[in-house]
Amino acid sequence: MINYSQDELDKIINGLLDRSLDKSLWTHHAHIITAIWHLREFDPEDALCRLRSGIITYNFSLGGENTGKAGYHETITVFWWEIAKQFVAKNTNSSFKDACYNFLNSPMADKNFPFQFYTKEKLLSPVARSRFINPDLKEIVI
Repeated sequence: MINYSQDELDKIINGLLDRSLDKSLWTHHAHIITAIWHLREFDPEDALCRLRSGIITYNFSLGGENTGKAGYHETITVFWWEIAKQFVAKNTNSSFKDACYNFLNSPMADKNFPFQFYTKEKLLSPVARSRFINPDLKEIVI
């Protein structure tokens, strides 16, 4: 079972926000945790804008690039934001820690979950990296 302490969750959130998070901690789970946090703190559209800019500036702070082949991926970010948005809307009575625990221990947290909605070729294309594209297998609904 995946179970982050409140201190670990705070370290991930604060580390992304102030760009001090060690690169080794910027994992798939950390991306989901930050999406859930943003959606609990801000309205959905504001959360998405802040999440985008946070990831992009964090990548730059590590010396990374955001190109058609590396770094920030718009479709994957919007996909996980949408999944997290639906999850948060269905779990309004959960604490942040419990929401993270429940999401991260569900099948939705699997790195391959997006491939239920997108073919690999479409999701991993430079176009999908640079701008959001709709899924080609099924609508993003949980």
